[in-house]
Formats: sequence, C-alpha cells, structure tokens
Amino acid sequence: MRHDWAFWRREVSRWLLQGGGVLAALALAYLIWGGLRGYFTNPTDPVRVSMVANTLGYFLYCCGWAIALGLVGVFWEWRPIGTIMLIGGAFAWFVAPFLFAAVAGANTGLVMQGAYAMRSLLTPLLLTGLGHAIWAFVDYWRYGPTLRWRIGKEAVLVVQIRQAERKPPRRRPLLTPLSPCWKLPVVERMMCEHCPVKQRRRPCWKLKGGCQCNAAIVDALMAGLSEKAGLKVESLATGTLLGWQKGQRPPCHRCPIYLTHQQVKYDWLAPITFFSPPLLLVLFWQQYQALYAQAVRWLNDLWIKIAFTPPKTFDPLGLNNETMTLYVAVVLCVIVMVYGVRWVEFAIFRLYL
Repeated sequence: MRHDWAFWRREVSRWLLQGGGVLAALALAYLIWGGLRGYFTNPTDPVRVSMVANTLGYFLYCCGWAIALGLVGVFWEWRPIGTIMLIGGAFAWFVAPFLFAAVAGANTGLVMQGAYAMRSLLTPLLLTGLGHAIWAFVDYWRYGPTLRWRIGKEAVLVVQIRQAERKPPRRRPLLTPLSPCWKLPVVERMMCEHCPVKQRRRPCWKLKGGCQCNAAIVDALMAGLSEKAGLKVESLATGTLLGWQKGQRPPCHRCPIYLTHQQVKYDWLAPITFFSPPLLLVLFWQQYQALYAQAVRWLNDLWIKIAFTPPKTFDPLGLNNETMTLYVAVVLCVIVMVYGVRWVEFAIFRLYL
C-alpha cells in the first residue's frame, strides 16, 4: 500500500488541486479588484499596472498547471473529465475578455492585458483536457466494446453470505502504542500459546512474522488440538512457503492485529496533536511575535512591488499591530490543529508509520 502508484497519484493530485485552486482564486480576486477600482482604465502609472498584470499572468499560468494536473490525477479513471476541461476551458477562453472588460468598465490595452492574464489560467486546462480527451477516446475504442462483449458473454456473479459467529464480549484492557500484539483484543489466545513472537517478547510487526503469517503456528495449534481429541493430523506447512517467508515483507497492512495497533496509536496521537498547537503558542509567544514581524515586513515589501499604485505608508497592509498579531495567531493555530490531525491519520493509516 505504501508504494501503490494509484494511492500516491490521488494524494499528490489532491494537494495540487487544492493548492492551485486557492492560489488561483486569490490571484483572480486581486486582478478583478484592480479592475473594479479602475486601475486598468484610469491608471496613474500604466507601466506599473502592465508589470503587475504580467506577473499575475505568469503566476496564474503556474496555478493552471497545478489545477489541470490535479483534476486529471483525481479523476483519472473518469473518462469525461478531459472533455469537460476542454469544453469548459474553451468557453471561458472566449468569455474572459468580455467579462474583464465589463468589470473594468472599458476596453483598453491594459484591460486586454488583464484579460490575457486571466486566460493564462485556462491555457494549461485546454492543453491537459485535449490530451486526456484523446487518450480516453483511444482507450475506449481499444478496450470498451471488447470488455462489454466479454462481460455479457462470460460474466458470472457469485455471492456467498457467511454469518459471523457471535463471541462473548471481552473486557478491553488499557491499550497504548507500546502495547504488544498479544495483548490486543483481536488476537486468538490459543494462537498466542504457540506463537514464537510472544516467547521472544517482541511484537509481530517488529519481527515481521506472527500468528497471522506463519504456517508453523497453525501446525502447532492443530497438533495441540488433535492431541487433545486423540486424532492425528499431518503437517500443513509442508509444501511451498508463503510469499513473505521467501524474503518479502509480510502484508501487515491487511492484518487485523497490525491495523488494531495502528488504531490504538491514532487514538493516542490524535488528541495530543490537536491540543499541542495552542499550548506551544502560549509557551513560545515571544518567538512567534518575532517571526510574525519578519513575515509582515516581507509581505509589505512584496505588496510594494505588486501594488497597482505606489503605497504611501510603510505598513500598507495594516498587519503591524497587536490585534492582527493575535488574530493571525488564532487562525494559524486552528489550521495547524485541523491539518495536524489529518497528517497523523495520513501517516498512520496511509504510510503505516
């Protein structure tokens, strides 16, 4: 699972789509705001406005590639996504100049430059949508009709319903991330008596072997049961060894014992991760204030470079005060709390750390 290409494609594509979408929305909002304020129709410094429009165009072009690759990666198995991107991008390509001219209030050279900046976001969508649409068309005619014919001729549906045996509820002990495998509630106690993992006092995920992936333990259990019943059972482990006994890693991500261990780790780490940011913010408040002052200084310098008109103050964004310092701290703390828990979930149940 850790090295599954489809899993990594979905995760990376999702982050590209989210990041590119947020940054593109901010850049478009800033561009439209400049049009509404009249910077493109009645500019005080046309050269500066043209430079800002070109910068936003390059930035939107990069965001467009992130959005296009993210959409294709997330919806790779859905064939119409390329066609939808192509048709929607082509429609927006023709509408963008009229839309920005309506926002700005006139049709001048600077307004068209702003429209070209908006079109920069659509160029990657058109190219990626065209490529995916061609691939989907070729793939459909290569495999689609053949698969439908085989399914209609040879497919057989087999349903097997098995009723789970009811077991008496077992009192759950206090479990921690350091609890060994033989103390987990999903482990069969009879298997533990013959498992060498318990004898060595190390969990099975450390030794890469245990009662769920060792045929010798099954043999020992069957031999013990047969002796009690007065029967003779031949060895079940004579023959080909299991795949992970030939040097490969055992499939821990499909083992109920290991998954229960991961759930225990998540139950402990998720609350710690959720409540740690506020505590760290209180303990390191002075260090945060110093970093915040540096960040505000960098943002003000950036704003001076990309503003449509030269700023008149040294703090044009109005962030250099105690109220904004506290407000940004609360917002960042909430974001870190939410995404910290999501990262713990991703690391435990996806990366199996």
